[in-house]
Amino acid sequence: MNEEIYYYNNEPLQKSYLNDYTPLQKLEIVKNLEQDFDSGMLSVEQMRWIINGGKYGGYTCMRIIDKMMFEKKWKVNPITNDTRTNNTIRKPFDL
Repeated sequence: MNEEIYYYNNEPLQKSYLNDYTPLQKLEIVKNLEQDFDSGMLSVEQMRWIINGGKYGGYTCMRIIDKMMFEKKWKVNPITNDTRTNNTIRKPFDL
């Protein structure tokens, strides 16, 4: 599969562990991912590259996928190619 790379400051994202991002840069990466998805600039291939590669921002991509599936906009998870989600919807009696 040909996966597209997601860049931050003209460099590919670093791993979610052992990276040298400052807390401000980490917040900026998360915000950029959400804004890029909302504007249509973040592709499924880029999300697949981030999640499968263990890159920083993988949790944000999984949240975006879950949000789309819970809103019934996507029927299939593009990472696993089935109907499983990464998290479940919290119910009133869940602690």
